[in-house]
Amino acid sequence: MEVEIRHLRVIVAIAESGSLNRASKVLGLSQPGLTGQLQRIENTLGGQLFFRAERGSCPTPFGHNVLAEARAVLRGLQGIRRRAESQARLAGTPPVRLGGCGGYLHLDLSRWLSGLEWVPGVRLTEEADPQATVDQVANGALDLATVYEWPGFTPRLPDGVQSEVLVPDEPVLVMVAPDHPLAHEHAVKLEALAEFPWVDEPPGMSQWPVYLRQVCHRHGVTMDQQHEVLYTPTAHELVATRAAIAPALITGQDIPGRIRLRGLVGSPLRQCLRVVYRPETRVAEHIGEICAELIALYQRTGSRNEYFRRWWANEGRHSTPTF
Repeated sequence: MEVEIRHLRVIVAIAESGSLNRASKVLGLSQPGLTGQLQRIENTLGGQLFFRAERGSCPTPFGHNVLAEARAVLRGLQGIRRRAESQARLAGTPPVRLGGCGGYLHLDLSRWLSGLEWVPGVRLTEEADPQATVDQVANGALDLATVYEWPGFTPRLPDGVQSEVLVPDEPVLVMVAPDHPLAHEHAVKLEALAEFPWVDEPPGMSQWPVYLRQVCHRHGVTMDQQHEVLYTPTAHELVATRAAIAPALITGQDIPGRIRLRGLVGSPLRQCLRVVYRPETRVAEHIGEICAELIALYQRTGSRNEYFRRWWANEGRHSTPTF
C-alpha cells in the first residue's frame, strides 16, 4: 500500500482528537474501520504510530516524527490550493502598472509585488517628471508610482488621487571619479561644484533643473552644465572618465574604480520621496503594506553607503513615517 494524502489526514486527525473514537467522528468513519486503516498505515510505514490506552491515543516517538512530516505536507498542500484559488480569481485581472522614478526603488518594488498573491503581474514604466507621473495615476494609466519632488515644486494632486510621504527630507549627494580632485573631500562645498563640468538631465524633463538653479542662485553659484543626458549609465560613464560630476541619490553606492559618492556641506539640495495611488483600488487596499515594504527597501538599498547610514541614524529614521 502506498501512503496517500488521505492517510496523512488520518494520522493528524487521531493525534489532534486524542482518541480513535473521536477521530472516527471527525473523519466520518466507523471506529473499527478507522482502527483497521491505522493498522494498515502502520504496517506500511514499518512502525507503531500511537500508544493505545483506555483514555485515548498518544503518539509514539516514531509517531511524533511522522506527524511532523505529515503536517508539513498538508500545510504545503493548503498553500498550493490557496495559490491555485488566488490564480483562478485573478484570471483576466490586469497587471499592476507601476511608474515614476525613484532610482532603483521602484524596480525593487516591482520584484516584490510580483511575488504577492493578489498581484497577477507588474508592468513597469519610468517618467522623470513628478507632475506627469501624478497625472498618469489620475487618468488610470498607472496604478501606483513613486516620485521625487523638491522644495517649492510639489506636484498638484488631482481629485481622485492620494499620496503618502515616504521620506520627507532627503539630502542630495554628488558623484565624482575616484581620482577627481573633489574625491578627496568628505563633504564638498556647493561653490566647488561650479569649477567643474556638470552632467544632468535636459531642461524640461522635470522641475529638478529649475530647483537646482534656484538653490545655486541663492549661493551665488552657476553650474557649468556641459552635458545633458537621459540615462544613468551615460552619466556614470561621463563621471567615471572625469568628463563631469553629477547629482546622486543618497541611496546610491560607490562603484569601485569608477564612482565615489560625496556629500554637500550643509546639504543645500533636498528632496522628498512620495508614493501616489488612487483610492478604492487593489493597490489602495494594500497601501499600508506597500509603503512599509518601500521603506524597508529604501533602507536596505541605502545602507550600502556611509553617507546614508550616517544620515539615517541621525535624521532619516526619525522623520520617516511608520506604516
